[in-house]
Amino acid sequence: MVVDVHTHFIPEELIDLIDSGRGPSGLAVERREGKDPLIVHDNGLRYPALRIFRDTGARLEYMDEQGIDVSVISISPSLFLYWLAPAETAAACRLLNDAAAGMAEQAGGRVAVMAAVPLNDPAAAAEELRRAHTELGVVGVEIGASVEATQLDDPELDVFFATAAELRLPVMVHPYVSMIAPPDAATRGFHLGNVIGNPVETFIAGCRLLVGGVFDRHPALRVLLVHGGGALPYQIGRLQHAYEVREETRMVADKPPLSYLDNLRFDTAVFDRRALEHLIAIAGRERVLFGSDLPFDMGDASALRIRDWADPATADRILGLNAGELFGLSPLATRAHGGEVAST
Repeated sequence: MVVDVHTHFIPEELIDLIDSGRGPSGLAVERREGKDPLIVHDNGLRYPALRIFRDTGARLEYMDEQGIDVSVISISPSLFLYWLAPAETAAACRLLNDAAAGMAEQAGGRVAVMAAVPLNDPAAAAEELRRAHTELGVVGVEIGASVEATQLDDPELDVFFATAAELRLPVMVHPYVSMIAPPDAATRGFHLGNVIGNPVETFIAGCRLLVGGVFDRHPALRVLLVHGGGALPYQIGRLQHAYEVREETRMVADKPPLSYLDNLRFDTAVFDRRALEHLIAIAGRERVLFGSDLPFDMGDASALRIRDWADPATADRILGLNAGELFGLSPLATRAHGGEVAST
């Protein structure tokens, strides 16, 4: 079975709320005859809310075309809404989680949900995560690689991480600043804000989690780093070396970075078999999960071909078994092709 742990959604409920003028500030909807609506940010960012993002039937058709049995959906990261007043973010996250749960219910066991939470208010984020898990059955939570200026090792976020660890819900870290902020001089043009910015954001977040004591304070926490962990798997040896030779690098974490490897998981969106082989060698096959970032044009489903070159046990783990264990998807797995799918 194939489980895609990295694929996004944008529900009709959010689009309608924005279009009504009563939705999150800084966003608008541009309706286009015969085309998908555009979501427009007040900083000029514009992107289509594709039908696959909004419609469960379209998503299932797409999954069938790709050979994907179960998708774990999460909100498009440009809509984390951390820039809003916390109460406004919290209200939007509640709507998003309710809408995502409805999509999962329509999908006959083939869609599971990661919660969206108002991490600009960590206590409210913990509360919404608990509600979304107990009432809606979410299997994880997606957060940004930072929260405006707050980095993920900030003790202010401990109340949220403690709740995720208590509930045994994995936390998926996704870059977003490089998606919504104007690029700097070095990344202007050539789509480098995405090509360079996204992996660097994840690298920073991963490093801060490892040396900032987060896994000492929350040893049961499991964090999934998208895009193959960004630059982290390639440069973790440098971070390990810094911990050994630099006092400031080891001043918080009890152990060197590689000691916390079991707290991390990585998706397969690295675009190159050689890069994926390196990731598996560094992380171990039990910590790598198929994640495509589809249907964005910067998505990568090439790992679906892993059976062509990896041993069967490794392929089975990466394509589905690891996700089943991390997200507790065994009930979904047994229903993946047996349940009826409601029309949308």
